[in-house]
Amino acid sequence: FTRKMQLETLHGNKTASESKLAADQAGLAMEIKRRDRAAQELEDCVIRAEKGGLIIYPSAASWKSTPDITEGATVRKDQVLLLMPDLSQMQVKLGIHESVIDRVNPGQKAIVTLPDRTLEATVSEVASVTRPAGWWTGNVVKYDTVIELPSDEGLKPGMSAEVEVILAVHPDVLLIPVAAVVETEDGIFCWVQGEVEPEKRLIEVGDSNDVFIEVLAGLKEGEEVILNPTALVEEAEEDALMTLTQSTSDSEAESPEEAAQP
Repeated sequence: FTRKMQLETLHGNKTASESKLAADQAGLAMEIKRRDRAAQELEDCVIRAEKGGLIIYPSAASWKSTPDITEGATVRKDQVLLLMPDLSQMQVKLGIHESVIDRVNPGQKAIVTLPDRTLEATVSEVASVTRPAGWWTGNVVKYDTVIELPSDEGLKPGMSAEVEVILAVHPDVLLIPVAAVVETEDGIFCWVQGEVEPEKRLIEVGDSNDVFIEVLAGLKEGEEVILNPTALVEEAEEDALMTLTQSTSDSEAESPEEAAQP
């Protein structure tokens, strides 16, 4: 009887040990899978560049106090961790005011001034829809324009740049300073220095920039014009004040009519 009881006890212990061994082996297999998956994840965390170049961090949102990429930070799926720009294909993106955007077209030349050099570039893209305007932009309407830069050693992303787009070229034309021109209700005038006193001259003008304006008719090369005539010539001051008064009166006269419209 004792022998039979001992055999049953030992048989039960053997069965329990086999069950525990099977459980331990299953647990070991799971741990091996976790280990292999962790090793693969660790290998996947190594980023190898396909070519030499510059690596930069993506810009963090302006409202964040800390960068997105930092040691110990948690990352998500499809998150951009690093950027590797193609330095052989650099461009400048800027906003051009709505008053001149109709004159800007792809293919036009541009002069890009960088901190250490000046490059001749080309307009490659002009947006057909304006960027959103609001109080944060001063309600200024601008269109995104892309300037394609030539390949040049030393260009880096984020460099500050000043861009001048060449809208038109007028060779061999008569120019006078913009400060010498007064626009009135009767036309555009300048004052030419005469033998005794300044002479009022009606002129026809063409294209202009911030400094000079093209004169199509009314002046001859070599004639001396007066800069800022509204401050130096009484007649010019009176014409300017009359134009300003007329514009103010017209605005006041139109306001009640506009307010009555639904």
